[in-house]
Amino acid sequence: MTVLVKHREAARVLLLDPENRIFLMKTHWDPGTGQPPRWLTPGGGIDAGETTLQAAVRELREETGLVVAPEALGQVIHVQDFRIDWVNGDYETGVHHFYQLKVAEGFMPDKSGWTNSEHRDVLELRWWQLDDFIKSEQRLGPTGLLEFLKNHLSAT
Repeated sequence: MTVLVKHREAARVLLLDPENRIFLMKTHWDPGTGQPPRWLTPGGGIDAGETTLQAAVRELREETGLVVAPEALGQVIHVQDFRIDWVNGDYETGVHHFYQLKVAEGFMPDKSGWTNSEHRDVLELRWWQLDDFIKSEQRLGPTGLLEFLKNHLSAT
């Protein structure tokens, strides 16, 4: 019998530099999933009582050191449902709410706001041209985000 382990609402930020490169973080999954690492945009779970926008501002500060006013992120640009099947047959579901922010050339994150688990789980930070990411054949989370990015970045 498969079990729904958890449902997670998350806020994420698509960080773009002046060359339209996307900032991604390569991370481990939660240990129970048994899945290999994948690349993500900055972001994370929405805390009780937070709006998606408040969570996006908080996560951006915690994961990159960027302090921005909520207005800088504007409106949600994309919503992506996800399901992660764990190797033991269980699964989790959730929804990622994406915002977007353009940053200055040469921006690199400040890791001082990271939790112990982020220091443990984040394997690499990198700016990617979308075509280079596609050619790398690496995993991007959540499933379906790559298709959105292909359309979205070609329109910007």
